[in-house]
Amino acid sequence: MTSINDLKSDETVLINPNLGHPLFLEVDRKLKQKNFQINLLFVSNFKTSNELEKFLRYKLVLVPLVEYKWKMTLLLQKQKKKKELIKEKEVKKSFWRRLINKLFRKKSKLKEVKISEEEVSITISKDKLKHLKPRILRGDPISAVILHTEPAYITGIENMSYDDYCSPQEYLIRHNIFEKLDRFYKVTIDFTLSDEVFEFLEVRNFVMFDIKHERVKGKERINYHSLVLSKNLGKDLNCIHATDLHLAERNDRIYSIIKKWSQTITKETLKGNEQLQKGKVSFFKKIFNIVPKKEISPIKPLKKRLINPNNNFRKFIKLMNEKVLQNNLDFIVLTGDLIDFAILSKVPKDLRKVIDFDYEQSNWRVFKEIILNFPQKKRRGVINGEELMCPIFTLPGNHDYRPFHYDLRWGGLYKKIGLIASEAIALNDKLLANPISSITKSFRALKAYLMEINSSLNYSIKFGKNNFIFLNSGSDSFKNLRDFMMGKPSVTGVSSKQIKYLENLINYKIRQDNNIFLFLHGPPINPKRSINIFKRFEKWFTSTEIGSQIDELKESLVKKLGEALSKARIDLKFDVKFGTISSNWEKLIKFCKDYTLLTLCGHTHELKEFRLGDPEETKSTVFQAPPFSLKKIENPAAIYYDLYSEILSNPKDIEKNAPFVVQTPALGMGGFHNPKLVGAFREIKIHKERLYSFKVDFINR
Repeated sequence: MTSINDLKSDETVLINPNLGHPLFLEVDRKLKQKNFQINLLFVSNFKTSNELEKFLRYKLVLVPLVEYKWKMTLLLQKQKKKKELIKEKEVKKSFWRRLINKLFRKKSKLKEVKISEEEVSITISKDKLKHLKPRILRGDPISAVILHTEPAYITGIENMSYDDYCSPQEYLIRHNIFEKLDRFYKVTIDFTLSDEVFEFLEVRNFVMFDIKHERVKGKERINYHSLVLSKNLGKDLNCIHATDLHLAERNDRIYSIIKKWSQTITKETLKGNEQLQKGKVSFFKKIFNIVPKKEISPIKPLKKRLINPNNNFRKFIKLMNEKVLQNNLDFIVLTGDLIDFAILSKVPKDLRKVIDFDYEQSNWRVFKEIILNFPQKKRRGVINGEELMCPIFTLPGNHDYRPFHYDLRWGGLYKKIGLIASEAIALNDKLLANPISSITKSFRALKAYLMEINSSLNYSIKFGKNNFIFLNSGSDSFKNLRDFMMGKPSVTGVSSKQIKYLENLINYKIRQDNNIFLFLHGPPINPKRSINIFKRFEKWFTSTEIGSQIDELKESLVKKLGEALSKARIDLKFDVKFGTISSNWEKLIKFCKDYTLLTLCGHTHELKEFRLGDPEETKSTVFQAPPFSLKKIENPAAIYYDLYSEILSNPKDIEKNAPFVVQTPALGMGGFHNPKLVGAFREIKIHKERLYSFKVDFINR
């Protein structure tokens, strides 16, 4: 595993493709093609391409990831065939030869079939095979041959020459992500697939590879799950959208802390809590909502109500692995808030500035280790995991830009993970946080993410006629202070460069008959729960009937009442820009309306789905960024609200009503208004290049 300290003396690092931005190659279903060529992006301190090529020669290998149970089954089948062949030979021998062998020689025994996994010999019987749980087995390494090496120059995403994999970005240098390494090279390699890979592809839709290369002093750099060979990149695709994981090392400690507290709590402490509930409390405790209210009795056991986002992700991985084994899943998209904050909360405060967002001291390590199922410290309340058998695409969210942890007592945040107030206070000694540092943001918080998981903040990939665009919506925006203070922070995206990137894709790279799926963390549309103040005045002083709650304006409900479709437009009645994109909002909405089939996001921890239509003559307006600016901007789309993923059940109806902008509830923890809406993901099914379904499901259902 690479750390910041290692890079100070390192000479080269493979940065793309990587875990969160894998490279997909299509292989024909008849498996005739054996040789492949790919481009890799390296960062180095070598001054010339020739020096780098000499250094990398014979040091690059691809490690296929097969499935353990499949490998064991294959070996047992080969062992069975070998026994049958020996039996046939024995039968062909003369009667006297067989008699002599039986009398004077021991029965010939077959050698046990063994395979090597991390230098450990493994043998297994047929009976044990039935009870084996699925897990990844790293197969025989495949050597890569370097064909060509050339410098790769920094190219902005707004330029036509931008390459989603081999164009290094300026922020990698500006923020000193790879320390002294500041030269980029594109390396073209050639490799030939092994028989093992072909045998695996006969039963699976894809095979993943780790890309491994030697570094100085015998160290290794491994880009896990970074290359994918797939038979299923055309007309049919199944992918999963999950968001707001909020992983953190402290999530696995909360159960133990509270259990220990509950066992040692005294009668005096309980009495003190009762006094707090009845008596006077300080202004500070009131404003941060940390005073325990009267608890509901009886209370469920902690084990049944505590929500550990890390455990939710482990459960999610197990469920996804089942889909992979059934060939029902091609890839997963994780759109932001992958971690809760960057630096581990248990790191002493005086060392937080010194560690410089080191990978080993960050929650990015926790994210990666859960995906790869690296050994974790044994703790109470932590479930066993599995290594994810499926490739992922990642995007950062606003929490991923936050360096330091926050206090779970503030604003009743403890309720989102199933705790009661007294238990939240019990976390005080271990998880106390500074109110100022908790809301700070820093690009440096992404340092380990860019180094170990995904160096690309904006990119796209094409599977047949299906185009998937991944857009970084940025960090918390203090521009919309009103939204931030209400617990629904806006995000800083999208920039003018990102808009130009989208325009280039539409004008030069994506055909008109293609499907476009846009992924980002911050929602382009997010209405308030109640109508804005101007519409309230309209309701008070006119006879106009306006629904005050968004659920009253569901499109299907308005149609049942026989009202005109215009009555269902939520953009005419609600503030649809509450806690959304703070820059270029109008341009992003227009892009979604004119070009996309489906836009998917998270951030709100809620289940909301919108349909974009033609605004016709009546165009709504929204405020740009109150309270600092009261400038109105025109909304280029009519916006309707309903649960479209449940209502529309066939591709014809989906295409007729598209485009859609949908929010997927959080995988890690619930929302403020609905804490039970947790453990969610959205399954996107494409059949014959048409969108068949985009329904939400839950890990516990």
